[in-house]
Amino acid sequence: MRIHIVHFSILALILIIGSLTFFSLAGNPQLRIVTGIAMATAYVVWGIFHHAASGDLHLRVVIEYVLVGAIALVFLLAVLG
Repeated sequence: MRIHIVHFSILALILIIGSLTFFSLAGNPQLRIVTGIAMATAYVVWGIFHHAASGDLHLRVVIEYVLVGAIALVFLLAVLG
């Protein structure tokens, strides 16, 4: 249980730091796109690592994380559009 707290704390840090960076770059859409890509990539990598460490990493889990990251990125790009 303790390892899950550590893992989800890392995820929270990724999302908080990424969000703060994203919103602080309000005048620079190119860097916002880079930040969004970095956040989506970090989310996918975190998900793969978390499930590998938990012993339940399967292809469908990887696909799910990739799709959620891609949907979030598409949403960000649409908002910036």
